Parts: sequence; structure tokens; C-alpha cells
Amino acid sequence: MIQVSYVSRANKPMSAEQLLVLLMQCRDNNSAQGVTGMLLYGNGTFLQAIEGEEPVIDGLVDKIWADRRHADIKLLSRRRITRREYADWTMAFERVSDEGLWNVEGLVSFAARDFNYDYLVGHQPVVAALMDRYREPHYDQLIGEINAKDKVIEHLKAALAQVRDRAQVTRLALESLTEAGRKGECTDELLGMCEAIIASVRPR
Repeated sequence: MIQVSYVSRANKPMSAEQLLVLLMQCRDNNSAQGVTGMLLYGNGTFLQAIEGEEPVIDGLVDKIWADRRHADIKLLSRRRITRREYADWTMAFERVSDEGLWNVEGLVSFAARDFNYDYLVGHQPVVAALMDRYREPHYDQLIGEINAKDKVIEHLKAALAQVRDRAQVTRLALESLTEAGRKGECTDELLGMCEAIIASVRPR
């Protein structure tokens, strides 16, 4: 398997509905192809990591590079991996905000306004910290058994990440409906996406 990460500029600012469409497309396609990863967006900037079988990822990279929604794509890394780092996510998503950055370990003076193409390209440690929040914890079996309390904490962190992701997607859906309603352009496609999101967050 391989993992690829990149940063790019959006050709134009993405509306809530456009982000929602992009995210749903990513999740549907990735699920079918066995791709996992994460996507952050803010200030017209994308930061994404994708992982899976090499032919699949290389083909997906070619499509991303040809996607007119992206400009100035900068490859950050392409490396072989022995296990998935984003195994729980067909595509984790977050729209970057100051509030969301408060809990990111390793970021002290970084703010949402700093999430832009030029800054990310020149600050690899910041990129690593942003990507870490969705990575699975790596347990070294040679160290021995992990303290049970630490396992519980990691499970709670994973659960909170899932809740945060659902909140982000639900917010996108609400903003998309609001924008479309104001314009009188609420399409069946948008309604269908929102209904699917409601079904996915409804308690079972």
C-alpha cells in the first residue's frame, strides 16, 4: 500500500454545497475502491491524504491532478505503508476553524487564517500535526501491553473524532440547504444528499 498527501489551492472559493458534493463523491468512490484518508479545507486551500493499493492511489492522484477544482497542486509525500493510518475513514473531513484548532497537539501559534497554501507548503511540522488528529494510534507490540487506561482514552478520542466529523458534515448540509433556499435553487440532488446524511447520523 501507499499513502499520498498534497496541498492545493481551490480555483475558486468552495460553497457549502460544493464541499458537500465533493465530500460525498470522495466517500462513495473511496468506499468502493478501498481508499481511506482525510481532507481539510479552509481559505481556498485543500490538504488531503489518501491511502490504499498503489494502482488505485496512483490512478486517483492522476484524477486529482486533472481536476479543475484544484490549482498549484504540491505533492507533500508519497510513501509506502504497511498498515493504514486512516483505517476508520473513507474520507475524514473538517473545514478549518480557530475553534477546531484549539485541540490540535503541536500547534501553538497557528490559527485558521494561517491555513493557506503558502504557509502549509513551507511548514511541514504544522502539516504533520494537522494530519495526526485523524491518524489511528500506532501501538508498538515490542513495548508490551499498553495500559488499559490509555486504550480507553484512545477509544474516546476516536469516538470524539467521529462525532466531530458528523457535526462538520451536518453543518455543511444545513448551510447548503440555507443557501439553496435563499436562491430558490433547492435541487433533488441536494435534498437526496441531505436525507442520506440525516439517515447516517440518526441514532440506531
